[in-house]
Amino acid sequence: MTMSANANTTTNANVNANPNQEREWQRQKSLLKFGIQEVTPEHEFDQMLKDSIIQGRPLRVKCGIDPTGFDVHLGHTVPYRKMRQFQDLGHTGVVIIGDYTAQIGDPSGKSESRAALTADAVKKNAENYLEQVYKVLDPKRTEVRYQTEWLSKVNLSDVITWAMQTTVAKLLSHDTFKVRIEQGLPLGLHELFYPVLQGMDSVYVNADVELGGSDQKFNVLMGRDYQKARNLKQQVAMLMPIVTGTCGTQKMSKSLNNYIAINDTPFDKFGKTMSIPDKLMGEWAKFIANFSESEYVEFLKRLDEGTLHPNEAKKVLAAKIVTLFHGEDEAKGAREKFEGIFLQNKIPEDAPVYEFSGPVKLVDILTLLKIVESNSEGRRLIKQSAVGIVEGDKISDTEWQLTEINKGQTLKIGKRKFLKIV
Repeated sequence: MTMSANANTTTNANVNANPNQEREWQRQKSLLKFGIQEVTPEHEFDQMLKDSIIQGRPLRVKCGIDPTGFDVHLGHTVPYRKMRQFQDLGHTGVVIIGDYTAQIGDPSGKSESRAALTADAVKKNAENYLEQVYKVLDPKRTEVRYQTEWLSKVNLSDVITWAMQTTVAKLLSHDTFKVRIEQGLPLGLHELFYPVLQGMDSVYVNADVELGGSDQKFNVLMGRDYQKARNLKQQVAMLMPIVTGTCGTQKMSKSLNNYIAINDTPFDKFGKTMSIPDKLMGEWAKFIANFSESEYVEFLKRLDEGTLHPNEAKKVLAAKIVTLFHGEDEAKGAREKFEGIFLQNKIPEDAPVYEFSGPVKLVDILTLLKIVESNSEGRRLIKQSAVGIVEGDKISDTEWQLTEINKGQTLKIGKRKFLKIV
């Protein structure tokens, strides 16, 4: 199988940067390394970036998406924020849609094989992912590539050739694979191909840099191995930490319900950020809120000196996050609404309204008006004593019904949602 003729080439080591190029190199290097947990190998990245500036050749910065779901949360956006920084400096972001690997499932940290997805499900998820990721990336500097572009043309001979360029011992050194074997858990042969396929992607898109979470190091370095096997310039791995969710103890995850989604409203983004433990503020300022290095240092300094109260610091952080996705006006409105509810006990003017027409189960109305995602979520909130009548009693019965007596009342659902009954 033939690769793209537009492969990476080595640069002329004899060309030196002029003073302006040297200053630009130092500037970009400082910006791009802030918020990075590991650059491997760092000296190669430094030289690659300098060559890029001297030659006027944008770096090709790769990051992959496995569209196994459709909700993108702020933890997912950490590498894409870094990609956007590259784009703002004139480089090219290359988003790989893993329509093949999504059907395998990334084994990193998994104790069992993932159920295979259909091609149609993957396609639909990919469309939803891209729509959300474009709220972070610059579409004009984004190149979207699907693995099917090259993997659909691979034959058995190609697969064997690729397989020859790594070893079983290397693959089994992957932490997840090693743990599965030690614990006697199933490990499918197809799962061993996940890092192989991710490495092949780097060859076919001619990646200079690959971005990923720290848990992706093994897979990213496979790309270097495969590029080297084809005498191509090897990509550099830029790895970021896995951010902690709103709970303050575990990684951000939809399954743990400790996340903020890109599609959350400005008010929900603000309110959820206000709910995080104080100890998370530094981490979120650095990796989620997109503070510059100087803003981040000043933020921590003021917190440490006590000139910035933790509650106000959290509001600054929340407003920064809302601004990233919705703009300053929405951030200001979210803050005002939050303070109105929690400091002045105001019921928001835009709270959903239900026009009473007869007895009906509360959970059904909450789901109908999309105040909760499902009846089961509504019942869970009631069991947690998180639903009640404003200036009245908590509701404890999951079968509780609205009746004539509730007309004119307002219900509070969770910390930030209300329902007016008219």
